[in-house]
Amino acid sequence: MGTKLGVVSERALAAMNSPMRGRTAGSSNRGTRLVVALTLLAGMLTALPAAPAAAAGVTVLTAEEFAYGTYVIDKPGVYRLGEDITFNPNSPARLTADVADGTIPSWLASALELPTPVDAYHAGFPLFTQFAPGGVDDFEPGGPLDARYDPAAYGVGFFAAISVTADDVTIDLGGHTIAQSPEHALLQRFFSVIELADQPFIPAQGPFDFGEGIDSAKRVTIKNGTIGLSSHHGIHGNGNEDIRIQNVDFVGYEVGAVALNGVKGLDVIDVTATNRKDVPVLGTFSSAQFIKHFVDELARNGSPTTLEVDGRTLDVYDVQAELQTAINNTHADVIASPNVVRGRAQIDQVANPVEYGLFHNRHGVVDGNSYSFLINSFGVAVNGFPSAPDGVTALPAEDISFRNVHVHGQRAFINEVPAISVDGVAAIDPIGAVFQIRNLDPATGEPVTISDMDDAVARYTGNPVANAQAFVAKANLNGEFGSSQLDLSRLNIPTSVLDWVEGEPGAETLAEAGVTYVCNGDSMFHVNKGVIAFKMDAARDVRLVNTSVTGLDNLGEAGSTLCGDYLEGTSHPSATLPGYGGAVVRGYTFAGTQDAFVAKATVRDITAYAGSAFGFDIFTDSGNVRLVDVALDGADAGWGGPIAVGSPTKEAKVYGIYVGADATAVKIIRPCTANLNGLYGAVAIDDASGTAQIVGTCRRAR
Repeated sequence: MGTKLGVVSERALAAMNSPMRGRTAGSSNRGTRLVVALTLLAGMLTALPAAPAAAAGVTVLTAEEFAYGTYVIDKPGVYRLGEDITFNPNSPARLTADVADGTIPSWLASALELPTPVDAYHAGFPLFTQFAPGGVDDFEPGGPLDARYDPAAYGVGFFAAISVTADDVTIDLGGHTIAQSPEHALLQRFFSVIELADQPFIPAQGPFDFGEGIDSAKRVTIKNGTIGLSSHHGIHGNGNEDIRIQNVDFVGYEVGAVALNGVKGLDVIDVTATNRKDVPVLGTFSSAQFIKHFVDELARNGSPTTLEVDGRTLDVYDVQAELQTAINNTHADVIASPNVVRGRAQIDQVANPVEYGLFHNRHGVVDGNSYSFLINSFGVAVNGFPSAPDGVTALPAEDISFRNVHVHGQRAFINEVPAISVDGVAAIDPIGAVFQIRNLDPATGEPVTISDMDDAVARYTGNPVANAQAFVAKANLNGEFGSSQLDLSRLNIPTSVLDWVEGEPGAETLAEAGVTYVCNGDSMFHVNKGVIAFKMDAARDVRLVNTSVTGLDNLGEAGSTLCGDYLEGTSHPSATLPGYGGAVVRGYTFAGTQDAFVAKATVRDITAYAGSAFGFDIFTDSGNVRLVDVALDGADAGWGGPIAVGSPTKEAKVYGIYVGADATAVKIIRPCTANLNGLYGAVAIDDASGTAQIVGTCRRAR
């Protein structure tokens, strides 16, 4: 079976004007070379891989279908894994081999700017030749020269191993495992093993312009196997209907096993979840991977901008080279030649001190909010805890059922990233990543972006990521992205910050630059909410029967004092609860949820280094919530010691069950609590509403 590359190359050429891969009229010779090369492809033929094997109406998926990118299910039917799948598209090794054997002709490799051998900086993402603006109507797996993917969705990379856009689909894992490879998990830091839509965000949300609509799947069953390693989610979706997940083990997700926003009709049955414990990098590495696309475009166009950094004048090629070196050195230590320390691959502190100080993850767990199971209203769940959706401006999740679902060993280190605030708005790059300046080397404790942690004397010294963010901001102010299709709408690194970066007279130090800070956010400026096993928020008609949480740990430290003591208020503009939220651990949350029934739920052995621990938290305006035979057995809050004076972190206490002041019609039947240890106290039930009904006493044997 073949296809004419003339058609494919026309799509690829159109993709030059797409987001994340946009081109401008003033392209450099390298950009012109790429256009010429793609034009030369017209009329050539290439063979596609054989269509997936079909037997009795079943499409069998093997590793080959995933070799060059996401498998898109755009037709109803049964899809069964024929073997274990490890997702690692366009890896350095594969692209190097493709160039060597002529699958990617040498002249095209040159036009695509692929070095020999292909390095990590240039790998893992879709190639220009794989972009088809608007996507394709009838997906079949293709090779590196076949246009398959809409750049409006895949501009952030291969965001999933499987993307489901059709209705009436069954994915039978067949006892096998489908997982992201460790290499791709390093290179693609936003990812879901299965995405139940054609894109990961709804229009006008997320780190990118995904277009005007989303195609969300309905009536999907996922069953019988293991969903493994993922740099973000196991299963993710927005606006789905009638989803069933049964007999699935989630092993190795970083952020969440299942995250469904605005789902209507969800059954999760006989499922377990355990998160990843060998995460090698912090969120700053994700920032590096995303900002490189903006730097690359400036380099292709021969940007005339320069950036003065600590006595050095950097042009676009300097910035690009430093970023490329940082990414490649990290890949070398973690993947290519693993530097194994205490059982996990880590960046080599001696060989690569810059990368170690900037990216090293000392705890080996996700450094942002962690939720094993997240239910939320339609849209992103990155803001504060919600109130009940009104059904018009916010659409709730509805008809949610969990049965025989268990979380084991979920751990995270919630890392607060204070953001510079200019005129009340946080300084962020085009993808929404914070322009970090107060990050510290995990070994030495020395600052990696500024000269001193005292704002009165702090000068900008820079690092490969921050330099790239600042350079892109300056180039944008110089008008260099005027005709580009790259999305810079989120960019906010204003002239006053750039003046400080370049040490302009009167702005040499942070104090002179007049910046303030916004706190209680992570590296992507998401509101810090802590570690939660079952986050059942902004939903209606929720039923959980025979669920449990065992081993839930938040290693996050107390909140920064940079923004003052806001215990009675908020710092982050999208936060909804007072005080710092990143240090808290919660087994179950019900925020803005109506009509919830929870029976036979147990939380065991939860800990928070600096914050409070909640077994069951019912708050904001949740209503008609019933808890029957629920228990918290073993909780340790504030085990890291007393919180510093002036911290915005609430006193670390343990709450078996907490009922917020605005919650209504809460009924608690036969609750159990035992072994509660809070630095500042513990309480079995705290009813701030004053209206909760408590019926019966614990009947479980201890």
